Amino acid sequence: MNRYKLSIYLLLVGFLFKACQHPEHKELKLNALFSDHMVLQQKDTVAFWGTYSPNQKITVQGSWGKESTCMVDSKGQWKLNLETPQAGGPYQVNISSESNSILIKDVLIGEVWLASGQSNMEMDFDYCCNTTDFSEFELSTANYPNIRMFTVKKRLSSTPIQQFEGSWEKAIGDTIKPFSAAAYFFAKRLHKELKVPIGILHSSWGGTDIEAWTSREQLNTLNFLDDAMSINEKLIMDYSKTYNWLSKFESIKSPSDVWYLFLEDPLGAPEIWESFDFKDEKYIESSSVDYTKWGEIKIPGLIDNIFKDNDFDGAILIRKSFSLDEIKGNYSLSLGPTSDMDFSYINGEKIGNSMGKLSAKTKTYEIPTEILKVGENNITIRVVNQYKEGKVGAVSILNSESGEIKLTGSWKYRVSAEAYSPLKSYSWPYIDFYFYDNESVDFSKRPALAQFNKNSKSSIFNGMINPLVPYTIKGTIWYQGENNVPRYREYEQLLPALINDWRNQWSLDFPFYFVQIAPFENYKGLSSSLRDAQRKTLKTPKTGMVVTLDIGENNDIHPSNKHDVGSRLAGLALANDYDKPIVASGPLFRSQQINGNKLVLEFDFVGSGLMSSTLELKEFEIAGSDKNFVPAIAKIVGKTVEVYSNKIGEPKYSRYAWRDISNASLFNKEGLPASSFSTE
Repeated sequence: MNRYKLSIYLLLVGFLFKACQHPEHKELKLNALFSDHMVLQQKDTVAFWGTYSPNQKITVQGSWGKESTCMVDSKGQWKLNLETPQAGGPYQVNISSESNSILIKDVLIGEVWLASGQSNMEMDFDYCCNTTDFSEFELSTANYPNIRMFTVKKRLSSTPIQQFEGSWEKAIGDTIKPFSAAAYFFAKRLHKELKVPIGILHSSWGGTDIEAWTSREQLNTLNFLDDAMSINEKLIMDYSKTYNWLSKFESIKSPSDVWYLFLEDPLGAPEIWESFDFKDEKYIESSSVDYTKWGEIKIPGLIDNIFKDNDFDGAILIRKSFSLDEIKGNYSLSLGPTSDMDFSYINGEKIGNSMGKLSAKTKTYEIPTEILKVGENNITIRVVNQYKEGKVGAVSILNSESGEIKLTGSWKYRVSAEAYSPLKSYSWPYIDFYFYDNESVDFSKRPALAQFNKNSKSSIFNGMINPLVPYTIKGTIWYQGENNVPRYREYEQLLPALINDWRNQWSLDFPFYFVQIAPFENYKGLSSSLRDAQRKTLKTPKTGMVVTLDIGENNDIHPSNKHDVGSRLAGLALANDYDKPIVASGPLFRSQQINGNKLVLEFDFVGSGLMSSTLELKEFEIAGSDKNFVPAIAKIVGKTVEVYSNKIGEPKYSRYAWRDISNASLFNKEGLPASSFSTE
């Protein structure tokens, strides 16, 4: 080998050796939970995880003097456990590799809880159409830097994901405003009584079924869901096709009209829509557009059936020509009821628009004569529909001199955009508009858009619970059930299944405390059965239930008193997990004895005794073997309640607060209400 070849050889060897020593690393990434201001569970072994280049060493060091190492696996995943001290801080945590490091600052050690459920857990200090009690006071006095709040942003997923968005916030002033009020009051009481930092993870979504919060693996173990899960499997496959189709197009979040339909204003914020760029202006009037290639649609008629596979939501342009022999008199456009919005153009010039309730009526738009021309004129209407039936009413040109030109029959149309629930992050009341602003879009390849939503099986578990696993928590608080009232029998299995599911996911037998749904008049007589299903869940170990029969609002499914809800949840934790000598539950039915024409009812958690909130106990009923219940006379006798009725000589069954709008009358002397129950 000559000197030249030797030099090249040595150069290559050196290069390869260097490359082996210093491989090109991917970016070191952490789960969103591992960020400044986080709280770690005290006196525990807590999990850290993330992604990096395979086969690299990761070291996590806590400034309290503990460290742990691991190797990144072949898929680029790493996970390790780190010991934590007793409550305190602030500390720092350094996550490092050979060539990368991340420093997490202002880390506290304390107690970490997860708060989850539907709207009553989601309800913040300025929620939609009502306000949490004590809002102004709490916002003005909140100064708890050692309470740290983390809200998981809403996201659906057909498969379990690991990454998500969110950040830790200190409970100071207005930072608490968008946070769960019940979770805040829970954390506040724990913080005040334990005098340690509290970390509260909040992952909730209003109007959701419990099945959406449960993993697919767990749901597959419930035989009564076999058919539903088969349908769900097909939905997941169809959603994948939907995702692949819509992801190709530019999208933007837009206000959902579901929101403004509840407001006096026809659109809440009409200026948003009036300036909204539908990216279709170039198709309204242009010599470069071949309108003959547009589809055909009958007007008046529906736009829902543009695509035969499912109803269409979004924006379309409809177009038709009309002729004028002369321009004389005053002209206007008459447009029948159109949903949900219409924007009308003559020869490319906008002449008017209506939205919401106004669009649902017949309206007339003045046509300036200067934009008209003798001969052919073109009318183009953008129709936007997001909710219910999309339709376009009768269209005609009105003239003060010559009368009416009816524009019925065949029109040309082009799809401008399609509305669909966000594929990734969700922010109510917004949906996503996907713009078909390319003339070459091949709609023959558009799949039927799967209606994958927040109540699809496991959809929220995948997107908002799985990313939290296995962040070390002390326990969970849960407020949900309203959505499952019609299926109360299934709920007896569904709630214990969710509890066991989450405990298995975390590999941790943590306490699980939940809120019984409050009285509400529109449950069609079924809510008492759902409340009883919740009560029966107490047979599951390490559970507790908050009763809200005394703090509900009969005409509002979202009672404003979240202070007592959070405080009572905290009471369960303080009593059961922190050894505080308090009575944390109201009376819970245990058993009944027949004593002649009376039933003697025994309760757990009577505390220092039973009491009535009224002059006499109400809401008790008894029945004989025929199960025809009648109102009963009820009296507190020691730590029992005796019930009887002169109409029932041989009583066999009893029940309490068995109506949608039942209100508590039985309490323990600690001021906590008894749960509804039935012995039927």
